[in-house]
Amino acid sequence: MAIGIGKIFNIELPINFNSPYKSVSIGEFWRRWHITLGRALSTYIYIPLGGSRKGLRRTCINLMLVFFVSGLWHGAAWTFVVWGLSHGILSVLEKIFNKYLKKIPSFLRIICTFIFVNTTWVFFRANTWDSAFRILKGMYLPQSIDLQGIPILAMDGIINFPSVVDIMYISAIIFILSIIVFKCKNTIQKAEKFTYSTYNLFFITIIFCISVIHLSRASIFIYFNF
Repeated sequence: MAIGIGKIFNIELPINFNSPYKSVSIGEFWRRWHITLGRALSTYIYIPLGGSRKGLRRTCINLMLVFFVSGLWHGAAWTFVVWGLSHGILSVLEKIFNKYLKKIPSFLRIICTFIFVNTTWVFFRANTWDSAFRILKGMYLPQSIDLQGIPILAMDGIINFPSVVDIMYISAIIFILSIIVFKCKNTIQKAEKFTYSTYNLFFITIIFCISVIHLSRASIFIYFNF
């Protein structure tokens, strides 16, 4: 959205996200996620500290310092620090065991990276430790997992379907989104091959109308307060 709005005003913005959830490692994730922040941290902290030029031990220390600063940059709270350090710890482990990790199939590494990233997002978004651990408990403890809450996701207050229909509806959405996230080309790749045609005009018009209709449901942008 930022890149598209920038083009309207003839401003060329750099790519900031490039399908991060397709990453096979945390290192690759940060080369795809918030690219401008990663570049700034690398330029002003990681490289001045010595980067990876002074041996494995110093490289690991530098990585931990960078991710510690990354956590503080997002917010002055211990939950952000834990989020940043957890990414730093896994990045260090990847550096140490890189030759072994390369032997693991890519799809398994993508799944593990995806699970780790979304687990640590809990600390990023939670306001307190209690809420963070309560969410993690609901995510991973078997006794906390059930299908009763799924129909709530499908309720819009206008039409009420049976729970089974709602579960099928949400499951279908998750399946389609999974294909889009992990298999399809992202918007950056599509933009590179975009051509002006009647089909694209028709498709974009529909998407635009849907977007306008749903403007009333828009929430505050996550980085608005940073």
